[in-house]
Amino acid sequence: MQSVKSMSKLVEAKYLWDEVTALLSSELFYKYEFRHSYRRYVGWVFIAMAQFGVVGALKHDAYGMLILSSFLLLYWYAVRWQLRKRLILSHFRASDMADQEITTTFDETGIHTGAETIAWKDVKKVVEQEAGFLFYTVTKANFFPKTSFKSAQQREALRMLLKKADIMLEKES
Repeated sequence: MQSVKSMSKLVEAKYLWDEVTALLSSELFYKYEFRHSYRRYVGWVFIAMAQFGVVGALKHDAYGMLILSSFLLLYWYAVRWQLRKRLILSHFRASDMADQEITTTFDETGIHTGAETIAWKDVKKVVEQEAGFLFYTVTKANFFPKTSFKSAQQREALRMLLKKADIMLEKES
């Protein structure tokens, strides 16, 4: 009877680790980390300096400064993600996990993917976003798309497992 009780608390996530999922997870982690880091202030200063450079260049006919500021703004708003995307895809294509179906189970002892197990004590926090769950562990970070869970009840069961394991669940839109 005991095994039936523990089986009911088993949560399964199954998804294909493809380019789309790799890019989505990387983008979500990057944006979350950027929003919660001092680096965003450095970025704001960078943008402000470039914009003041544009204004100064136009006022003083300093076209070299205008060109430099334009390149900085172009990099920040258009090129930065494209460079990052190329690196992510290069890393993805070299990975053994590329285009593999991943099945992960969550139970009262932790997270299980293949032969790897992550104990709940090694999970530092979980961030729930619209697209999925970002798991931060001692050694790495994992992404589980919400579509990888069979139902809303499975996602709720995961939230209950996290609460029982005393893992901080942060909800973010």
